Order: sequence, then structure tokens, then C-alpha cells
Amino acid sequence: MRQFVAFSKILLLPLCLGIGQVAVYAQSSPSATPPKAADPFFLTRAKNLARQAAERQNGGLRLYRAEAAMYGPAIDAPSQQNSDGSVTFTFKGGAPGFVTPTVETIATVTPQGLVSLQYNGPLRSVALAKVKPTPSQTQEPTPSPSPLTNSLEKPVLIPSAQPLLPNSSPPLPAQPKAPSTRPPSSGLPTLQPAPVIPPKQTLSPIATQPTPAITPQSTPSRPVQTSPPSIQNNSIAADFFLSRAKNLARQAAINANGGLAQYRPETSMFGPASGTPHQKNQDGSITFRFQGGVPGYRNPTIESVVTVTQNSTVTVTYNGPIRP
Repeated sequence: MRQFVAFSKILLLPLCLGIGQVAVYAQSSPSATPPKAADPFFLTRAKNLARQAAERQNGGLRLYRAEAAMYGPAIDAPSQQNSDGSVTFTFKGGAPGFVTPTVETIATVTPQGLVSLQYNGPLRSVALAKVKPTPSQTQEPTPSPSPLTNSLEKPVLIPSAQPLLPNSSPPLPAQPKAPSTRPPSSGLPTLQPAPVIPPKQTLSPIATQPTPAITPQSTPSRPVQTSPPSIQNNSIAADFFLSRAKNLARQAAINANGGLAQYRPETSMFGPASGTPHQKNQDGSITFRFQGGVPGYRNPTIESVVTVTQNSTVTVTYNGPIRP
């Protein structure tokens, strides 16, 4: 009887351990909640805060402009969402009207609106190139061109030897006059055919090759490269100014109405610049007419009229109740 009881305990022990492991596994692997998608309004506000922080850090709009992606839709901005809900922006910039960026900025914005600049300085690729010079690469090209120049000098001497053949050919026909009086004729026939053949073959292709090759290549290449660059540059500059003017007008209305804690403009002022209610003036400035209200409003209560010039001068002509 005792042996049966001991054997039953041995059989029940692994069954109990298996049930315990299943329970522990069930408690340790809860259903993972997927991360929440970034709020489009927060992403737009974070993009503006990161760009404004870079502008203040680099001397203001008179000395610095961020890249065009930081003025357009927030989805197109170079951003990365972090696990704590913050967003990190890595973008470039430079002096107003820059062609090649010179400043790189890494800014992180929290859901509470706090901005921390993790990096703001020269482009990291350029900085690494200055810190780590490679003298081996500068020394290697110096010996390499020497054999190239030697190899180039040798073929230069080869064509120079070819024109010497016609110079040596005229004395050859003068020699057959002497053999008419002299009996030896063995050396004369070997010299006559050799100089006559090469000058006829070398002179004919040289005259025909350059003439057809120059005419077809020069005519079509010039008109194709002149017109499109100017049109593309003008359109890109106009879109860039419209996006920058939209952001400046929105920021002016936010500041005039007590900040984001008390005022929100309409959603079109956060989207693409082409969809904003704007009007281009004859002097090149742009006038924006848009509405807004308290955060989370359903019916707007405030109307704003803001004009932005090409020199980034902002003028608020009206900011008050909605006019009929």
C-alpha cells in the first residue's frame, strides 16, 4: 500500500508542475497593446516647435532657414516616433536662399511640447571627414599619374613618326633616276611601293572624320539645356515661399490670440500650403484669411487676416470676431 501511494505521488508531481507552468506562461504573456499612431495635430505642432527651436539657435530667420520639408506637411518631415510618445526630427538648413545645406539639427519634442536639441552644428558627414583625414589616399595618386604621363608620351611620339614618312618619300622617287644609268635594280623596286601606300590611306580618313562628327552633336545639345532649369527654379522658390508664409501667418495668429493653450487656427493652416485660404498680391506678398477658436472648437469664433512679404515681414491687418 505504501508503495502504491509513493508511485501515485510520483505520477502527480509532473502533472502539477505542467499546470503551474501553463499558469505562469498565461500571466507572463499578456496581449501586447499595439503602439498608438501619432496624432497628426501633435506631429504638425512638434514639427513647428522643432523648426522654431533651430531658428532661434541659429540666429533667427535673417540668418537661417530650415530645409523645405520642415515647412510642408508634417508627414513629409524627416521624423521618427519614439516609444515614449515623443518625436525626433533630423533636418538640415543654412543661410537664406542656400543651395547646399551647412547646418544639421536633431530635435526631440515631447507630447507636453518640450523641445530638446540633441545636436546643432555642421553636417556630421563633413565633420567626420575633417576629423579623420586619410593621408594614404593623398599619397597614392601621386605615383599613379607618373606612369600615365609616361604612357601618354609614348603614343604622342608614334603619330609624330607617321608624318615623317611623306617627308622620306620624296627622296625615294629621286633615287630611281640614278639606277637608270646604274645596273643594280634589286633595291629600287622594294623602296617605291612602301612610301606610296601609307600617305594615301592616312590623309583620306583624317579629312573625312572630323567634319560629320562636329555638326550633329553641337546643334541639338544647346537648346535642350537652356529653358527648363529657370522654370523649375522659379516654381520651387514660389512653393517654398508660400509654405514659409503660411507658417509665419499661422504663428502670428497664435501669438495674437494667447498661444496654443487658448487658440487653434483652422486645419487648412496645418496642411499643404496650396490648400490654405490665401491671395497673392501684386508686390509679391501673400494675404491669408482664416478662422479659428478655442482648442477643440466646433464653430470658429475668431477671424484673422495676415499679410506676409517676401522679406518675412508679417502684418496682422485684422484679428477679431468673425465678420459677416
